[in-house]
Amino acid sequence: MPKLYVVATPIGNLNDLSPRMRDALERADLIAAEDTRVTMKLLEHFGLRRPLTSCHRHNEEGKAPGIVQRMLDEDLTVALTCDAGTPGISDPGQALVAACWEAGIPVEPVCGPSAVTTALSAAGFDARVFSFHGFLPREKKPLREKLEEIRDQGIPVFVVYESPHRIAELTEVMAEALPGCRLCVCSDLSKRFEKIYRGSAGEVRDQLKANPNVEKGEYCVVAELPAVRADPGEAGTARLSCRLFLADLMLDGRTASDAKAAAKEAGYPRNEIYRAMLEIDRWIRGQTDDGE
Repeated sequence: MPKLYVVATPIGNLNDLSPRMRDALERADLIAAEDTRVTMKLLEHFGLRRPLTSCHRHNEEGKAPGIVQRMLDEDLTVALTCDAGTPGISDPGQALVAACWEAGIPVEPVCGPSAVTTALSAAGFDARVFSFHGFLPREKKPLREKLEEIRDQGIPVFVVYESPHRIAELTEVMAEALPGCRLCVCSDLSKRFEKIYRGSAGEVRDQLKANPNVEKGEYCVVAELPAVRADPGEAGTARLSCRLFLADLMLDGRTASDAKAAAKEAGYPRNEIYRAMLEIDRWIRGQTDDGE
């Protein structure tokens, strides 16, 4: 009976290939690979030889029905791989998996490396709930709008991928659009030159800009948003406001000066801090007048 193995492959270090992954590749009559050249190198490293066919983002919709038909006609076991990590997670593979289910072909996932979970494990953020958004828009305005949309969903941690040529710009926009956000930016996970940056969005942005080799490697970004609360001034929309940030600190006993300094450190713009302090001052004066 035909079968589809969905095989996760190493994201960098080839020693992460488990015996079960290797067994699945050995059992396969055919390997459907995102890039046959990349998978060929993996097979050669472990002394394996198997027929390959390409199944990438630009051809998988058209090729999946043909692969499935071959599986049925020839009783083939096929292993699905992407260049690194788990197929279907911001990588091709979904079309072939769906087509196999529709044809009644068993699908067996062979779990393994994933940049998403690897980066989350290194971040040290509370990721009991998180969201994954793959690659974000390239243009600055759509990117900022997408980040604000993610923020307003109220999920405290999210993960995205980014190319080496755009990572500095991404962290720049994140520092502007998500005040108080903390980042864990991972480059070349599990590889020889693995690099992990962690801190506020502004701190990570500065570290990346100071690295002359920043445009080498692939990046996985984990972001932790500040505590999200409902802002009454926004008709109940879940978002963090500068006013609430300052008010929380002052209610905890911080002086106005210390609260403003903390807001500046968290990345809030000066004009936003100024307006928020005026609103708080007016509210305090109103409360005092009412009390008198």
